[in-house]
Amino acid sequence: MGKSLSSVETILKSINDINSDSFETDGDRANTLLAAYALVSRLETPWETVSRIVLNEPFLAASLKILLDIKLFERWQEKGNMAESCDNLARMVNSDPSFLGHRQSLTIYPARILCHLAANNLLEEVSTNMYKPTKLTNSLLQSKYGEWINWLFDNVLPSVAKMPEFYQKTGYKSSTDPGDGLFQYVKGYKGDLFKYLADNPREGESFNHYMGTIIPIEDLLSGVDSESPLVVDIGGNLGHDLDKFRVAYPDTAPRLYLQDLPEVIERSTCPDPVNKMAHDFFQPQPVKDARIYYIHAVLHDWPDEHARKILEMLRDALKPGYSHLLIHDYVVPDQSAHP
Repeated sequence: MGKSLSSVETILKSINDINSDSFETDGDRANTLLAAYALVSRLETPWETVSRIVLNEPFLAASLKILLDIKLFERWQEKGNMAESCDNLARMVNSDPSFLGHRQSLTIYPARILCHLAANNLLEEVSTNMYKPTKLTNSLLQSKYGEWINWLFDNVLPSVAKMPEFYQKTGYKSSTDPGDGLFQYVKGYKGDLFKYLADNPREGESFNHYMGTIIPIEDLLSGVDSESPLVVDIGGNLGHDLDKFRVAYPDTAPRLYLQDLPEVIERSTCPDPVNKMAHDFFQPQPVKDARIYYIHAVLHDWPDEHARKILEMLRDALKPGYSHLLIHDYVVPDQSAHP
């Protein structure tokens, strides 16, 4: 039997009262998010699911890319992130209101980009043709989020488009050669991803900006040797993680080590006296007896043989009973994996 109107209203209110701050732990939030994904799949009809995958989501990404390219979110923030009409937003970026999404009588001006974002809760539609930015659209002004959109169009979408063709040609077998996979097929390139990024600086810069988190090691700061290295960030990119740690513990800067390929280290954002060191993690680790060796989002880029080599190169640098190896990476469970 179907739900009564009052029951439906109760369900909707319960759902609408939930947000990311409603949970005591992030694990509870993540589990609820998985349940919400499952709920959507149960509620959608096959037509709704297929149209979402084929039409809604690809064009949603394209809409975000366009608005980032014309700097709408940047101009909006400069104006105070207030509710604005479509006409005002168009004037901010010298665009056409009918292109952005102005809706007038009948179908003369069909709803376009702004309406699409609002329909997906990426903008708040406060009234007809009036919009406000959201936490998500504001976050895209930060390079660690916004550059994901550039990376999507430069690399992800071309790979998605060629993926069926590539695996048909390979007989539907996985490749374990980091220099000969889907990415290389799409780009017509010989060499691994990181060589490609060095040879293509604009895409390399995009990749470098969206990498970053923070090192959760407060409980490892007690009992440290004040004369020895404290943190070695291996394959640490521009130093996003290490610099957040430096800001939190500024006195430790001379004992922090950032390691990556030379062309990445040259663009590091970490200020002196952080030690910036060009290092190939397939070679022996030169910094010995550090308290923490940290590897963030590195091992998943490599097949097992290469990942094992990276870890072997660290082994002799660790001081038994003192050093810690922290690996921050994706772990996919055997069942009920997060998307």
